[in-house]
Amino acid sequence: MFGAATTPWRSGAGGARVAAALAAAFLLVALWFFGPPPAAASAPSSCPGRGQAVCVDRADGGRTVHLRVGQRVQVVLSGATLQWSGPRLVGPHLLRLRGRATDGAGTLRASYVAVGAGRTTLEASGAPKCSPGKACPQFILLWQVRVVVR
Repeated sequence: MFGAATTPWRSGAGGARVAAALAAAFLLVALWFFGPPPAAASAPSSCPGRGQAVCVDRADGGRTVHLRVGQRVQVVLSGATLQWSGPRLVGPHLLRLRGRATDGAGTLRASYVAVGAGRTTLEASGAPKCSPGKACPQFILLWQVRVVVR
């Protein structure tokens, strides 16, 4: 009664349809929970004037920034949907932490100054903020910005 001929989900084409439907459902849930991806990098208004500091936020993940020794980099990661940990240096310690704080909304702000020439990476991770008793996606978002200091 329930042989391979009568269960299309076991066949190659049916299995592909099920996988596509599951992938589409996952994408819809992710878009509902986090909203659409940011269109472009935005400079937080708390950054000082041009030339003094380089500011990076969530939209800058995967980007490379260039600094001079003595120049500052500010990290601002919004806590609207994610709870952030870090940032931390991965690689040579060419940046010195000047300050780090998380505000009441969960936005993480950190400031570093470049103290040596070379390449390093700033890394942070974000976990979803979930209300008690509600369904919560289980993932960790890895955010990285490569830093080149001259």
